[in-house]
Amino acid sequence: MRIVFSICFIFCACTNNSPTVKPGIIKMVQTSKSFTGNYKTQQENCRNILKLNNGLKEKIITSIICDSLIPCWYGTPWNFYGTSETPGKGNIACGYFVTTIIRDVGIQINRIKMAQCASEEMVKTVCEPASIKRFSNKSMTEFITHIKKSGFGLYIVGLDNHTGFVYNDGNEVFFIHSSYASPKCVVKEVAMQSSVLYYSKYRVVGKLKF
Repeated sequence: MRIVFSICFIFCACTNNSPTVKPGIIKMVQTSKSFTGNYKTQQENCRNILKLNNGLKEKIITSIICDSLIPCWYGTPWNFYGTSETPGKGNIACGYFVTTIIRDVGIQINRIKMAQCASEEMVKTVCEPASIKRFSNKSMTEFITHIKKSGFGLYIVGLDNHTGFVYNDGNEVFFIHSSYASPKCVVKEVAMQSSVLYYSKYRVVGKLKF
């Protein structure tokens, strides 16, 4: 079952970027699927798979994260000081959303320290070094093209004052984050249509390593 919402925002300033969609238009996509178990069960699945030396490990874990774990967080309210560890309860800041997911799948990380540090430090800590790329005052088209060329996978992006996941499912690129912009909750957006991603002048992105 797929629910699509279009939310329009009015901004007072423009940038020099040239997106392929009207700036300020967000298409928020939330997908509800039949899960094979609850959040804790999927956590355990990821942690068990993470221990394997299997060429399909990255694809399997990425699919579990994006299809089963992250959807449990959709709609959880954003708050600058939010530190929730339970999907749908309390509220959660952008950095804590990212580090909680990373920790829950079994990647060794200091959840609190990484959530509070500069997002670029987080990217350098948990992403494949060779995959890290910085975009300063570059167009959204250039950024999205890079993600598409980099292929299927889950990426972490650090923005001017924000962070979140970028997911390339092989067909579309999505931005998944605890959004400070309306509707102020955890959302999954078509990346090219995300105002938060669009209006950031700096973007550093890397592919999550498993």
